[in-house]
Amino acid sequence: MAGIKQVRNKRLLPDLRKEGELTKDIVLSTKEKHGVPAGIRLFSHHTLASVRRLSFYHPFYLPEDSLDLILAATYNHSTERFADKEDLYLQPETIGCDTWRRLRNTFDKLPPVVVPLGHPMKRGGIQERKSPFSVKLMNSGVHSSQTNPGYSRQPAGGAIFFY
Repeated sequence: MAGIKQVRNKRLLPDLRKEGELTKDIVLSTKEKHGVPAGIRLFSHHTLASVRRLSFYHPFYLPEDSLDLILAATYNHSTERFADKEDLYLQPETIGCDTWRRLRNTFDKLPPVVVPLGHPMKRGGIQERKSPFSVKLMNSGVHSSQTNPGYSRQPAGGAIFFY
């Protein structure tokens, strides 16, 4: 998606909600980064690899063998000819595509929503609805009537009647 910016995660825990789930909470000895001893801060700070190694972390998708890696690769054998050996293993997340896996400890920052007219008031009401029986809208032949829809001129008397 265009406009999404990846910003460095400065929190103690990485955001892995797209990748897997934690069956229980991680015990942190502190919630702050500043003003605490280095050992306590180091124990509370987790990286992507350390959270993935926890016994109560369960990923949603895990490749089982090399065939799963090759099938998830960006290489397409029907469009690319004479590919290099490393193209078979090049994954979408390494070339910048958004996937289920996170390579860096970042989070996605969405762009601000543009509010039309500069304020959040919404325009509503009934919009114009075109009649499907309108002569100007339908593909008419050479014998179509040029009168208003619903009106017809009677051959006898010339009076206009509404049906």
